[in-house]
Amino acid sequence: MAAKNAIEDEEVLVERMSLLNPWWAAGTVPARLVKEFRRRDHAALSRHMDKPEAQTILGARRVGKTTMLYQLASDLVSSGTDPRRILFLSLEAQGIDPNAESLRHMLEVYARNILGESVYDLSKRVYSILDEAHLIKDRQIVVKHFYDQAWPVKFVVSGSSAAGILAGSSESLVGRVWHQTLHAMSFAEFLAFENPGIASGVESAGAAMRSAMIRSAGECDASHFYESVRQASLGLAVHKEGILASLAEYMRRGGYPALAAHEGSLERSEAIRMYVDLSLHKDAARSSNVRNHSLLSRMFRGFAWRSPRMINATRMSRDLGVSRDTVDAYGDALKWAFLVSYAEFYTQRPLIRHRKDKKVYINDVGIRNAVVSPLAGGDPVADLAEGGRMAETVAADHTRRLWHALEPMSVPAMPYYWHNGGKAEVDLVMTLCRRPIPVEVKYRQRVEESDLGGLLRFSARFDPPLAIAVSRNDARLAADGTAVVVPMWLYLLMC
Repeated sequence: MAAKNAIEDEEVLVERMSLLNPWWAAGTVPARLVKEFRRRDHAALSRHMDKPEAQTILGARRVGKTTMLYQLASDLVSSGTDPRRILFLSLEAQGIDPNAESLRHMLEVYARNILGESVYDLSKRVYSILDEAHLIKDRQIVVKHFYDQAWPVKFVVSGSSAAGILAGSSESLVGRVWHQTLHAMSFAEFLAFENPGIASGVESAGAAMRSAMIRSAGECDASHFYESVRQASLGLAVHKEGILASLAEYMRRGGYPALAAHEGSLERSEAIRMYVDLSLHKDAARSSNVRNHSLLSRMFRGFAWRSPRMINATRMSRDLGVSRDTVDAYGDALKWAFLVSYAEFYTQRPLIRHRKDKKVYINDVGIRNAVVSPLAGGDPVADLAEGGRMAETVAADHTRRLWHALEPMSVPAMPYYWHNGGKAEVDLVMTLCRRPIPVEVKYRQRVEESDLGGLLRFSARFDPPLAIAVSRNDARLAADGTAVVVPMWLYLLMC
């Protein structure tokens, strides 16, 4: 009887896996799963598919990870890989038990029934694609086992919790895994999604500005960067009206691919809040052993109202009636679920940095707008104060992308902030070649010399090779020759 039940259980498992892998029978990945639009990150992931290391795609829920996995599977089939040698498993699918032993069993059943081979004696490489792999406890043991034995299994995994993925692989898989973080769509991607015809021109202009920025930083000469901004502005002038209209939409909607098509603000806000609740209760809570879901939600909504603003964890713990350790732990849970980021104080003395309050940002401006109010997604131009907060939220996210593009890191770091204890402050500070690059967001039509006080005081203290002021629609080289005023739309396209 036990043997019969085992056979029946195996048949059920094969049936479930076949439903998740329709290309085994059809020979191609269905177009409805692949979709036409491809993210910028897709090319980097594709380049690593032939390498032996396991690959991880980290990112918030509904940011496009699953679609990218299907696109990678489609690429493999198009390049000649036998469709049966591509195994896709959704670890949130009903009937799939997310633990290491179940994963090992599924691989054995798959190889025996679909390939007619032993998973431990494979004739050719197998691609094991695991969606939402952060749900599998101790999955790194299975990955390490196959890697150490040099068995031809390539693991490509996604996760909606960085803690769930990185914590399990930080030691046992050192040198055996390559991480890629997938954020919501950048403005350049959103523009390509909305208007594919100008994508190549935007990409070229952005690349030229990034190269000029590196040159200006290296030579301590801001004029190179300013000239590239001027040339990009001229080159894209014919598209400027449409780009500005798309920017207003981006600042309302944010960059979640699944939500970009929603036209109605109330419908979009409701969909975003649903995704946020799923992220809070499934990803942040589960991976960090959060017990008080109500407190986690209250903290996130409080952060949304404060974003971007400094937070004092001690004061917050007093207001919430919980310990400082709880505030820190729940704050980390929100960060590891890719919902918020924290900027630290810029200083060349790390001990001082750790004593300063952090600045909190909601990672996606559309999420911020939906949580604060369904009506907060009105025209950013209409309300200068609200528009300024939205602009800094977007600029912070894009400055992180820019920093990662110029100096790649496994998990892109959040830019710093700075103030001198008085009125002078700088919104964002990244480093390039170990030297600071301050970025101040001044979301107004014309940036006057008097608006550059924070940048000038920062420059006097830290001597940066280049300073940037992000305006609403102003572009020029400041009178002192060190600061470049860049229109918001061009700055975002550079990132």
